[in-house]
Amino acid sequence: MKRKTAITKRSIFINGQKTSVSLEIEFWEGLHAIARQRNTTASKLTEEIARHRTTDNLSSAIRIFVFNHYRSREGAQSADTNRLVAKAVESRALADRAKEEGARPALLEIASDYEMMAERRKRAAGSSED
Repeated sequence: MKRKTAITKRSIFINGQKTSVSLEIEFWEGLHAIARQRNTTASKLTEEIARHRTTDNLSSAIRIFVFNHYRSREGAQSADTNRLVAKAVESRALADRAKEEGARPALLEIASDYEMMAERRKRAAGSSED
């Protein structure tokens, strides 16, 4: 069953001017969370969004900003996981070519650690999507 998302209108100050912005609650929450991460206020962050927007509609600009913020964060997490998998493959390849006694087991252990870290990141990313 579809649920309705409430749109909330709030007054916000941009460059000393009071203006109204209508957003879904989820976007307000996202905007406030991003502002906290950046140690600023939602108003100051909205001023920044307004200065750099590519659309006339401020509400749309805020939605796009919040969406892009979380999309880029997800992409960065995925890239980190891919780097860990690549390191595991590289470590296994080095282990296959290792000549020194003791090097092969150490490299295989390192590869296993990289794989375990990548798997944990994948699980964490999957659970955060729920």
